[in-house]
Amino acid sequence: MKLVQDLPEIFEEFGEKKREAFLEIKEYKDKGIPVIGMYCAYFPTELAMAAGAIPVGLCSFSNETITAAERDLPKSMCPLVKSSYGFAISDRCPFFHFADLVIGETTCDGKKKMYELMSEFKPVHVMELPNSQSERGLAFWKSEIIRTKEYLEEFFHIVITEEMIRDAVHLNNEIRMSLKNLCELMKMDPAPVKGEDIQKMVQGSKYRFDFATTPGVVKEVIDKIMTEYRQGKHLEKRPRILVTGCPIGGDSLKVIRAIEDNGGVVVAIENCSGVRTLGNLVEEDCEDIYEAIARKYLSTGCSIMTPNDNRIDLIGEIIDEYHVDGVVEMILTGCHATGAESVYIRKFVTEEKHLPYIAIDTDYSTADQGQIATRLTAFLEMIQPGTDEDLDINYCYKIVLAGMTEQRSRAEILEEIWKYTHIPVCIKSGEQETEEWVGISREEAEQECGKRMEYKLSEKNGVVMAVVPEGVNKESVEELLELLAKSYHMRTHTREIEEREVPDYMWIITEEPKNLIHIGRDLTKQARVNKMLTGLKLRQIQDNELFISGMDGKEARNGIIDVCRKSMEDEDGKIIIGNGFSDWGKKEENRQLQWQVLNMAVRQKQKEQVLLVENYYHELAISCISENLGQENIYLEELEILKEEDRKTGKELYKTLYWYLRMKRNVAQTAARLRIHRNTLLPRIARINELLDLDEKDGMECERILMGMEIEKLKNDWLRL
Repeated sequence: MKLVQDLPEIFEEFGEKKREAFLEIKEYKDKGIPVIGMYCAYFPTELAMAAGAIPVGLCSFSNETITAAERDLPKSMCPLVKSSYGFAISDRCPFFHFADLVIGETTCDGKKKMYELMSEFKPVHVMELPNSQSERGLAFWKSEIIRTKEYLEEFFHIVITEEMIRDAVHLNNEIRMSLKNLCELMKMDPAPVKGEDIQKMVQGSKYRFDFATTPGVVKEVIDKIMTEYRQGKHLEKRPRILVTGCPIGGDSLKVIRAIEDNGGVVVAIENCSGVRTLGNLVEEDCEDIYEAIARKYLSTGCSIMTPNDNRIDLIGEIIDEYHVDGVVEMILTGCHATGAESVYIRKFVTEEKHLPYIAIDTDYSTADQGQIATRLTAFLEMIQPGTDEDLDINYCYKIVLAGMTEQRSRAEILEEIWKYTHIPVCIKSGEQETEEWVGISREEAEQECGKRMEYKLSEKNGVVMAVVPEGVNKESVEELLELLAKSYHMRTHTREIEEREVPDYMWIITEEPKNLIHIGRDLTKQARVNKMLTGLKLRQIQDNELFISGMDGKEARNGIIDVCRKSMEDEDGKIIIGNGFSDWGKKEENRQLQWQVLNMAVRQKQKEQVLLVENYYHELAISCISENLGQENIYLEELEILKEEDRKTGKELYKTLYWYLRMKRNVAQTAARLRIHRNTLLPRIARINELLDLDEKDGMECERILMGMEIEKLKNDWLRL
């Protein structure tokens, strides 16, 4: 592919890829390369690739083969099954025709019976899926993957080594990641392209049999889209729609077209032909590669699983990250599992996420196109495109928090901020001569001087800047700049700590005043006999505050740390040792910093007695940033009640509440996640209600509690590293 093409041409090229593949597949067969046909996202394509075969999705999205299928299958059966079988029995699918083997799976009763009939004229191997995503289900699914691997070896008279499997895993991960990055372009607002165009590329990429080149080709398209976006070439502001439900393709694309032809844009598709299979990668470094494969594929949030909490989790993440305005669920007539599960989806979307929801029951015919267009037009008219007042500044804080804990670069964090807000930003330190903007060129930023906002950094000539797009709420931009400035200061502070070679001053602060007496006495003794500590001057400021001056570099500080550790060997309580500083003017700043760390350690009941400030930098950064998340932190004091109850009873109420909220207060799903019986869970929930009045809180309040718990979890995870 040559990127001199316009984007519409690129999308059409991917859309035609399946048709081109009809011709290519025969060429592979002529070369003696086997072909394995499949219908479902549960089949690990790594097995086929490791076997040296071409894995290919079989035809299943057309109304034209339904009549042929209904000679054998009931008319009430799902159109996906009927279309699949119709293509097979009428020999109208070149992929099926040239397939040496079809891999089936027990996803539904219709498919199971279809494979029975299909096996009469084509070799078929059926993988038996577990009914749940439990650990027992995982063990069973792993055994099925190994059984299928052994079947392929026997069928094709080959040996599949673990190295072959790992190579295939690595390549598939690269493909998935590239497609995931492509889909994530739709997080930008306004959307860069139509959702149908993204769907064409995702589905078309599955028919590029030169697998090794796919990640590079997709990246080139991403770069092309980003370049044009920065030039202002994108869709106008539209209602942002998530499409979920049954697989979409071919004739069922009519739902997506009806949305986008009537004023909306599909920013994400949550089904096995969309982002559902792209989120999780196979863990490549896992000792048991078959378990890693099993875990990745079993995590697919398909409605055949019970409970299906993974799908709810994924929809929630998509709604938040893609800034969704409404949800459309497409249910194929006769798909009982998806139809039944729509109750949970509707409840979650409307009650927990407070978004409009509509279910579209349809098949592959064109008879209901007018009705679908009418219903979706009315649905879209209810939704107003997001305005600048709707800019979720809390989500910006989350981006910064995640970036800092993952130690991502400043440029990477700014890029994520820009993708979400579509606000060009720049951080210029006092040392920089030129401005380096994200989302806009320096020349363009200079031309927009009338639309620029600035936030001064504390250092000389340092500044955080943004270009305010048309209609954007300036108060939101100002808050964003303040956030970026705060994150910059925290990063600069830690860099200074790491680079400082000659500290002159330092604080030691103790939890117990008596500890300071022992430490002061021992340091005075060592200053007389230890050359490294000669020159130390000790000044007790308060009963539990010792100020040290006259240090000579890091070696002196390390000597002080050793003395303190020996002094505390037979003592109770905790002490916090500062990192040292050379600027007398930072005396009070360092003192406050150490008290903050000490209070953290005491509150968290850290086991260490001698604490070093630098080990707590990232938690300080998280606290500093997360304090702006508003009401979420209100609930942290409330949650201490649960922790205290856990310490007394060992009932794990805090953990229970976390998963209860994650599972949207669904008892069955929470019990499954905690691996306990619901009769064990219900008394815990009753006790939580007694302590927190949880039943009196609405969905938004529960979401805030959960966010507070997520922030705290982020802090604790860092401390454990």
